[in-house]
Amino acid sequence: MVRANLKHLVEDAEMRVQRSQRRIERQREAVAALERVDRDAKMAKRVLKILEKALAVHVADRDRLTKRLAHRG
Repeated sequence: MVRANLKHLVEDAEMRVQRSQRRIERQREAVAALERVDRDAKMAKRVLKILEKALAVHVADRDRLTKRLAHRG
C-alpha cells in the first residue's frame, strides 16, 4: 500500500475514533438524564454498550494502521 494512502486511512480511522467518543459522551449524558428523572434507562445503556464496543473496534483499527504506517516510515 502506498504511504500516502495508508496515511489517509489512519486519518479516517482517527476521525471515526473521535466521532465515536463524541457519540459515547452524548449517550452517557442521555443515560444520566434518564436516571435523574427516574426513568428506565435500560435501552439507553444497551445502546451505550454497543457504542463502546464499536469504539474499541475503531481504536484497534486505528492502532493497527498507525503501526503499519510507522513501519513504512
